[in-house]
Amino acid sequence: MDGAKLNKMKYICVIIILLFLAFCTCFPASAEEQGIVDVHLIQSGLEYDANQHSREYLLGPNDVISIFVYDADEFDQERIRVQPDGNIIITPLGAVKVSGKSVDELNKLLIKEYKLYLKNPQLTIRLDQSRPFVAYVTGNVLNPGGYELNTDTTAVYPAGVNAFSDVQITRRSPLLSNLLVAAGGAKFDSDFERVKITNSNTHYSFEVNLLNILENKDTREDIYLMAGDVVNIPKLPTPLAVSEEKYVKYVTSTFSPRRIPVKVFGYVQNPGLVQLDSSASITLNSALMAAGGYLTDAAYAPKKVYISRADASGKLVTKTVNPMVNDIVVMPNDIVYVPEKIRPLIAKAFEAMTKLITPINAFANSYNNAALMFNPTRYQVIGK
Repeated sequence: MDGAKLNKMKYICVIIILLFLAFCTCFPASAEEQGIVDVHLIQSGLEYDANQHSREYLLGPNDVISIFVYDADEFDQERIRVQPDGNIIITPLGAVKVSGKSVDELNKLLIKEYKLYLKNPQLTIRLDQSRPFVAYVTGNVLNPGGYELNTDTTAVYPAGVNAFSDVQITRRSPLLSNLLVAAGGAKFDSDFERVKITNSNTHYSFEVNLLNILENKDTREDIYLMAGDVVNIPKLPTPLAVSEEKYVKYVTSTFSPRRIPVKVFGYVQNPGLVQLDSSASITLNSALMAAGGYLTDAAYAPKKVYISRADASGKLVTKTVNPMVNDIVVMPNDIVYVPEKIRPLIAKAFEAMTKLITPINAFANSYNNAALMFNPTRYQVIGK
């Protein structure tokens, strides 16, 4: 009997152990427990998280909201503008402080206030129009500073100067790329993989990779900016660190400057500074054509052109290029030098003789013409 009870207890223990193991397998271990680490999380503690793409909007002066109370239409109020002091006037609550609160926080506050007048009030708050706000851009851009971004897409701007219209259009949507366009564009030697965005009001700080927009068409990196955001565009240690592939993608983007300055000197028609259109060709031959092309006495195009580019210390690094074989892409502030074509010795001799004979021939012709005026019979025509 004791043996039978003992066997029965063994069976019960085995069944309990099996049930426990089956229960554990239903809940797999977390990534940390399994030793799996997301590569993106270890790249930067400030790296942009796609889940934070839509940040919580905080109400402020000049925002326009509407409040709807369920089953109590007499409490509905539409298009209430937040006053400069951050308050709104609601009947019958009076002045309510909303500046600095999210729509969800305001909803909870009003439900608490309306309980004095309604039993179990249910509210819906609609953001009808968000205010224009100022965001700042610093670092390696053409025109750093603060820019007002207008989020009212229904506003009609007066037609006029093209430059004014362009600026207004670019500022209608407060996206990161539009702020860079308003600032004149980022310079080509910017570190687009480590663009930092901070906000002292919300203690927000993270990095975005703008190259993902250009290379992978990942528009999640083109974030929606908030009031008080400060965008810093860092600079690469040297322009030589910019690869030609990334540079071509950058030049065709909206946040690239429209003009590429290049200096062309030497054996060209109009040496000096030329401006290349970034939406057109930005190659070496385009720069040479913008400088008027080679001099007219060139029998053939030179096979050797020097291109100089500054490194991190400001020292020029020069390389030789054959424009007939390798029409490379030029970068801002490149210096292009076209040497004088090397001509054969016989060609130089003929050119010297021509320069010597031409004035003698001109003098002889002038002398003969003057002599004919005083002695028309100086020359006799044979047979007359």
